[in-house]
Amino acid sequence: MLATVRAPQFEDSLGGPQSVYAGIKIVPKCTEDHPLPQFDPKIHLNFIPPKARYSFTDLGLEKPYNAPDLCYTEPFQIFSEEGVRVMRRELFRKEFLDKYMRTWARAPCYIGGFSAEEGEASFIKQAWYHPATQAAINEAFGTALKPLPRHCDVGYVNVQLGADDRVGVYKYTDTPAKPQPLSGIHSGIAQSQWDNLPIDAWHKDQVPVVCVVMLSDTSTMAGGETAIRKGDGTLIKARGASLGGAVLMQSGNLEHAALRASNCSERVSMVTSYSFADPELDDSRTTLKSADVVNEDMASLKYAHLEYKLKRLRDRIDVVLNGVGQQRAEGATPDRDEIEPWVKEQIKFSKQTSWEVFERAPNYIGMEIPESTLREYLADI
Repeated sequence: MLATVRAPQFEDSLGGPQSVYAGIKIVPKCTEDHPLPQFDPKIHLNFIPPKARYSFTDLGLEKPYNAPDLCYTEPFQIFSEEGVRVMRRELFRKEFLDKYMRTWARAPCYIGGFSAEEGEASFIKQAWYHPATQAAINEAFGTALKPLPRHCDVGYVNVQLGADDRVGVYKYTDTPAKPQPLSGIHSGIAQSQWDNLPIDAWHKDQVPVVCVVMLSDTSTMAGGETAIRKGDGTLIKARGASLGGAVLMQSGNLEHAALRASNCSERVSMVTSYSFADPELDDSRTTLKSADVVNEDMASLKYAHLEYKLKRLRDRIDVVLNGVGQQRAEGATPDRDEIEPWVKEQIKFSKQTSWEVFERAPNYIGMEIPESTLREYLADI
């Protein structure tokens, strides 16, 4: 009854100045001072598949329930240098930074909250939602994925702060700063209050999978990696090997942190979040655990989360409906051992969705759900 789901099919083009892709309306927005092109994969994409993928088993970690045994990929190339330059041009406009550059408990500086806004970051959204990009992501990860649609899920940017603090970010341009020579790591970089802090502290994400792309020059960068904690407590450090290089991680089940670069005045990375395209795969890691309750419109974010979960539940029901129709046509008898566990799983899915919307904030932000709390909330199912 539970049929296999094919990877989603996409149109070949975004189709003009105003497009709808995967239910997302993209409205180009630019100024005369900052002209932005349409995303063109022939110009802005430069996909070179990863040479290897590593499993949770390889790292001595428990394989996630009902999800691929894929922990992270080797660094691979995803966007071209020109693609990164256009992204930076869009990000580092003063009016954009004024609106979307933020700080919160886990990270001194990030740029985010725009992915659910219809008229914002049009090139960045085109880049991530384009079918050519999605095909590259699916090939790199080895399992079909789809971008998550909530407020900070597409194009979230981590920014390393220096001596000029957030004011210094306004000086960034579409051209990345060059790292200092490794022989003089500390000679040209002013000290700052942030030097001993990670760009993004140790955590597990509120999403199943992320793609982390470097928007800075990493050619001779010292540090600046994404650190991953193995089962024995030791660390692995991964980073895009060049400008526009990326790493994919099943980060909702993986403890990790974004480390500072010591020989460069900037370290900028962009993170886009994914769920599994197959709705029958586990989605318990898509939560509101990392919601920025200070800067986000929490009511809007909760509605976005609820809408996403309801659509995923609908997709699960559609899969089963197809199987039921086929079995009925064949004259089969409903199988209690198959149907009842599926129904209970969807009730649990719905109750966990309700818990995230009504119970997560403010007492459980940044935390895994305590087992006792979850058992109590699910006691009536």
